[in-house]
Amino acid sequence: MAWGSVQVTASQWTSTGIMRVDFQRPNGLIKGADYEIFCQSLNSGQTCVVTGKYSTYFTVEVRNSSGALANLSFSFQMIGDNY
Repeated sequence: MAWGSVQVTASQWTSTGIMRVDFQRPNGLIKGADYEIFCQSLNSGQTCVVTGKYSTYFTVEVRNSSGALANLSFSFQMIGDNY
């Protein structure tokens, strides 16, 4: 079965610098967290780190150039197994 494209259904800051991104797999397929997330801050000196992977969402921590948690823009790429 192929993984196919994923639809992001919601994203929200759950606290300062912590974002939750909800997604839905094609045809409602729900399995374990068998995917990888690569995130990249959009500004020099800022960081983003994936802090949790779950079957229907993932969380990301974003920090500014001083190292403090902050609600800053980032981009991400989600890659899963096709089998």
